[in-house]
Amino acid sequence: MTKKKNKFLTFCFSLLPGAGEMYLGFMKQGISLMGIFFLVWALSGMLNLPALLFVQPVIWFYSFFHVHNLNSLPEEEFYSLEDDYLFHCRDFPFLNRSWLERNRRMTAAVLIALGVIMLWNYLMDFLYTVMGFLGISHTVYILFRSFGTFSLRGLFAVCIICLGIHLIRAKNQELHGENKQPPETPLLPGDQTRDL
Repeated sequence: MTKKKNKFLTFCFSLLPGAGEMYLGFMKQGISLMGIFFLVWALSGMLNLPALLFVQPVIWFYSFFHVHNLNSLPEEEFYSLEDDYLFHCRDFPFLNRSWLERNRRMTAAVLIALGVIMLWNYLMDFLYTVMGFLGISHTVYILFRSFGTFSLRGLFAVCIICLGIHLIRAKNQELHGENKQPPETPLLPGDQTRDL
């Protein structure tokens, strides 16, 4: 790990989630935090879900205090720390290759629907420009554009519901799998293995 850095510059970089970790040499942790922070921001704007913005202060405070805790560690502990991503693909079953292969149709359907909605929104932007040149009322545009926006939000909601159902099913299968006892093999005449 790199040598501990200037406290003032550490404070300045810690104001942006992930930048402080990167400044201290923890690139993977910094990329993870910065990526999550801006992904939440982008999703909340793109899907018009302002409730997602409540996650951002949590990420910001975590990153801020994490940087200062790292910088205040004793030298031996600081140098012994290993840089790693906060999340891995194995932490998300729906990013696992085997899960994607088992649920290929559903994954393909979601990707196709997402592509169609994105294409629809781009076409609506083009239509808006054309309608401006032709002097046509924008009421039709607003109607079509809102359909695309609501479709994207609807797709996101369906994906969240499907993920919740999948997690419940996986937990039920795990619980039922633990409760099942293997059937006892019948004892044959002269077989003393069960007594051992």
